[in-house]
Amino acid sequence: MESSNREPERYFNLSVCNQKGGVGKSTFTVLLASYLHYTVGYDVLVVDCDYPQWSIHAQRERELKAVGHNDYYKLLMVRQFKATGHRIWPVIRCMPTDALREVDCILQGGYRPRIVFYDLPGTVNAEGVLPLLASLDEVFVPIKADKVVMESSLSFARSLDSGLVRNASFRLGGVRLFWTMIDRRERTPLYDRYEEVIRRLGLPLMATHVPYRSKFNRELLADSTGIGRSTLLAPERTFARDGQIEALAAEILSILNIR
Repeated sequence: MESSNREPERYFNLSVCNQKGGVGKSTFTVLLASYLHYTVGYDVLVVDCDYPQWSIHAQRERELKAVGHNDYYKLLMVRQFKATGHRIWPVIRCMPTDALREVDCILQGGYRPRIVFYDLPGTVNAEGVLPLLASLDEVFVPIKADKVVMESSLSFARSLDSGLVRNASFRLGGVRLFWTMIDRRERTPLYDRYEEVIRRLGLPLMATHVPYRSKFNRELLADSTGIGRSTLLAPERTFARDGQIEALAAEILSILNIR
């Protein structure tokens, strides 16, 4: 076999984060990681820095236990591996101060992710969070049409944009907002008003609007309605399309210029 001297493709450090809880930062991290890894085919690594709950790592442990006692889950995983050739994406549990060093250890061990997702604590005051944010390529901030959430989210996004993105000393390339938990009963003018505020602040707003779906909060839903949020299995295709995970992932890939 001929050896290759090509440099490995660069990987991208991303985070779906927000200081305000209840907007789905960990949920979107799992959904995007599983969709990009199992469905699209990019190797993904997830770094769970969201102590003390470590929610993504804890979900992976619950799911592995469930698979061990359920032949149907085992069959789904075997079929997925045969169809994609992708093993389950790795998840690291660590403190924010150790995250980059832990990723480097994974790289030295031979795993070459194309995308690394960091799930961060809900406050930038936690030790190591700001330096880690400064070292990322992009930050994606989920927002919903709620006054308290919007005030907190816009303050968070503005701080990152002015303090990190616009400072050439740091790597962070962009902070991008995206709508989630869209309620079709809400009046369109409400979103128009919020978007006018976002434009005035000069913050990028993504085109994808994510509707509310109950499956976002349901793990390993292996029944007639398909797979929802899972660290082991790809989201069911109809759910990924209707829940706009497919569109959100495509928009992120476009931003990163990954083809």
